[in-house]
Amino acid sequence: MTLTNFLSVEEVARLSRVTPRTIRRYLSLNKGPVVTRVGGRVFVQRSHFDEWISKNISSRKAKL
Repeated sequence: MTLTNFLSVEEVARLSRVTPRTIRRYLSLNKGPVVTRVGGRVFVQRSHFDEWISKNISSRKAKL
């Protein structure tokens, strides 16, 4: 197993366009993607990230 298919919390935050603190909060509330711990560090499999994003997309008509 290699870490090439895993994202760090910082990478997840950048891709989600939120801060790493927000991702850590989501994870602590069990509202974030499934994580894998390696040597005490938290990683997210790319496939789990993509699934999480897909499940949490909502489309709303913007009020201008």
